[in-house]
Amino acid sequence: MTNNAQKKQPFEWQPNSKILLFTLLLLPLLLALGYWQLQRADEKQQILDQYQTNRQLSPVSNATELAAAADLQYRRAWIEGQIDNQRTIILDNRVKNGRPGYEILQAVEVRGASPKLLVNRGWVPASLDRAILPTIPDIETEVQLRGFLYRTLRGGYQLDDGVGRVLDWPSRVGWIGVERAEELFGERFFPYQLRLDHDSPGALETGWVTVSVQPHKHTAYAVQWFAMALTLLILTIIANSNLISYLKKQPSDNLSG
Repeated sequence: MTNNAQKKQPFEWQPNSKILLFTLLLLPLLLALGYWQLQRADEKQQILDQYQTNRQLSPVSNATELAAAADLQYRRAWIEGQIDNQRTIILDNRVKNGRPGYEILQAVEVRGASPKLLVNRGWVPASLDRAILPTIPDIETEVQLRGFLYRTLRGGYQLDDGVGRVLDWPSRVGWIGVERAEELFGERFFPYQLRLDHDSPGALETGWVTVSVQPHKHTAYAVQWFAMALTLLILTIIANSNLISYLKKQPSDNLSG
């Protein structure tokens, strides 16, 4: 009897310098994008948690609470005051349901307080003629404004719209925050703006989005980036070795006698 053993083909590296260089450049980028999406998911979840927690607290109703250093982000507020109808901020490039428009912001003199409160009354559609600004109905009497407090989140890039201290009202601007309002109006403001509820006096079209992308979507994007990184790694190994033929050629024994 004679045993003929077919030896298994050894695994061998066959490096391709161009493919390896491409992988070394692209792989860290794919991994970084995946970890960035996980970080964004965590940030969005923290925002949603803060929203849920603070919305359950009792409404802020006076100047003392407005000036507090405590976390008031997304806290409900019922504020009595008089809107300054003579000075209006028209926040440009606010798209709603696919339609271009503006958000309208005005200053409110809060009862019993010297700083003003920046109030976002909501959204209005824009005219096809950019030279025509929207007409906003005035609120002549002192009213109780109802909404939630909001401070502009950090991050993002703000384009310079070239607007400083405003003397000719209304003023159309590209971005706004409390610090920017102090520059535009030349007055002090409370740290948070008030975004009105739909049933508040002075409200226009409201409906505020807490986060534009939900945390689970960021997590799904991260999985996609990591999957691409794994695929790239596998393809690189295949392109730089005899892995395919190594796996195909398994040892076999032929017996004869």
